[in-house]
Amino acid sequence: MSWELAGTLYVVLMLVLLLGGVWIAVALGMVGIVGIAILQPPLLAGVASVVWGQLNSFVLTAVPLFLFMGSVLMGSGVSGRFYRGLAPWLARVPGGLAQSNIVACAIFAALCGSSVATAGAIGSVAIPEMRSRGYDPRITAGTLAAGGTLGILIPPSIPFIIYGSSVGESVGRLFAAGLVPGLLLTLLFMLFLGVQATLRPGLVPAHAKAPVQGKLKTIPDMVPILALIVVVLGGIYAGVMTPTEAAGVGASGALGIAALYRKLSWAVLRQSLLETVRANAMILLIVVAAQVMSFALVSAGVPRGVVGWIAALDASRWVVFGVIVVAYLVLGCLMDALSLMLLTLPVVYPIVQALGFDPIWFGVVLVLLLEIGLITPPVGMNLFVIQGISGRPLGEVSWGAFPYVIIMLVEILLLVLFPSIALWLPAKAF
Repeated sequence: MSWELAGTLYVVLMLVLLLGGVWIAVALGMVGIVGIAILQPPLLAGVASVVWGQLNSFVLTAVPLFLFMGSVLMGSGVSGRFYRGLAPWLARVPGGLAQSNIVACAIFAALCGSSVATAGAIGSVAIPEMRSRGYDPRITAGTLAAGGTLGILIPPSIPFIIYGSSVGESVGRLFAAGLVPGLLLTLLFMLFLGVQATLRPGLVPAHAKAPVQGKLKTIPDMVPILALIVVVLGGIYAGVMTPTEAAGVGASGALGIAALYRKLSWAVLRQSLLETVRANAMILLIVVAAQVMSFALVSAGVPRGVVGWIAALDASRWVVFGVIVVAYLVLGCLMDALSLMLLTLPVVYPIVQALGFDPIWFGVVLVLLLEIGLITPPVGMNLFVIQGISGRPLGEVSWGAFPYVIIMLVEILLLVLFPSIALWLPAKAF
């Protein structure tokens, strides 16, 4: 069977199952196995080896450890304590507590690695505070939904770990590549919010200046978290620890911080372990199913055929890149971030390599595109999280987050014009 017919068969089967409501992990695995059974039955024996080869990965061990670290910090209330300690320091910045949302999300992202968890952890504390002080609901929802997306760009990032494991790139270099773009995106969010609050002061209530003594009292609420970030990320960038080892240190540090605040209990530990197991099981099931699907596509020659077809078109590589960006923007509205990445990488990554794009740079761009999908309806996970916490209409939350979609697209343009934004730190650190 030709690669065109095989590719069409796989796409049609996937659409039928997804539209029928089948879980995406199950759909990926079923299509891969059925496709191999129909097109290349002798290769069925190799599926087990492919799955074992993917799961027998030291790098993937970092995923449950980072998930556990975030769960402990959330379940013990440490994240809420950190947010309340940070708020007085930003009260007089244009945007007030809304600026605290963005900064707190950026910092918590450096401990959590998950966008949805970041939005939920900060949102559960911030929304009642901002509602009681009279903030515009769209400002509140937009800053939290968009700020939460920083959870998969600022390292440690679970999508970076999965991307690196799937394509064979260094997770440490990916973490380094995501740091500067993540900080830049944070600053762009804050700049937009500051301008918005200045031009439309009615959106943000005035705050009394916090006394210096009051600010100093909040330092103990912030120092342990900031110290843990320095240890985890500093250990990776200094070459002292691998990402997996840093994840272990981070998980231990989270337990230590919770114990320091006397918030570590058997109930918190049990809940954190259960949340970690559930989330990790979901992620690894998708990873395994996607690997089976990838094996089926590669065996049928689909990625090689697509690359050859694009080469025959003799189109500019930036035209092809533009098509890839548009495709991710559309698909991001329909699928969750991790599933979308794993579903498309078997075809997209060979194209990126053939066109000469740096795979580390593309990893950062890809994660930015996945972030946009997290705050665009109808399947924007961060929108649902914030809508569930705030009780506001989904349309209101979506409109509040929309300006930040434009800012993310501007950042992608900046990465295209100045690739060194992502590549400078990996070149220095590794």
